[in-house]
Amino acid sequence: MNRLYLIAFITCVSFFSSSPGFGAKYSFSLEKEMHKIRIETEIHKKPCSVFNAVTDYDNLSRFYSNLEYSKVLKKYHDFVVVEQLFVAKIIGINVKQRATFRIKHTENKITMEQIEGDFVHYRSIWLIRPHKNNTIMTIDTEFKVNFLKNLFIKEASLEKKYTAFIKDMNQQVNSGRYEDCTQ
Repeated sequence: MNRLYLIAFITCVSFFSSSPGFGAKYSFSLEKEMHKIRIETEIHKKPCSVFNAVTDYDNLSRFYSNLEYSKVLKKYHDFVVVEQLFVAKIIGINVKQRATFRIKHTENKITMEQIEGDFVHYRSIWLIRPHKNNTIMTIDTEFKVNFLKNLFIKEASLEKKYTAFIKDMNQQVNSGRYEDCTQ
């Protein structure tokens, strides 16, 4: 189902599939209605550029095709609160998935947890690590949705959405918008 791809996000994660020169490793599992997704990819930019892109919360819809909006609600010393709305088509009907996340980050780790919204459970951890002159990004996400929505979530659709997310994220990071960093 398209609504996760967060954020996944947020969210959500993150990044290079079939484009030449890029690769991503995916793993998907389902245990007791809990979806678990792991993505690892190499991004051909400095870690600070990648970090600046994925923490630009008000502009995440630039690389989440089904993210209708993402906006910072509050900023605190050690975390931010971000609201997001995803829209997916299921059997020709728009289905919305809204969530408010508490996002805490250090220079190389981003942790997102839903504090309010349509997921039964949502948590995602993004690690951004330097590797030679590039960045290795790992996204570990687990989520659970209600029974009816869960019927429509398929591994193939998750991989398709994450592949698009990775491609779009690569374009965003390479846009030059996030180059102003010192790492």
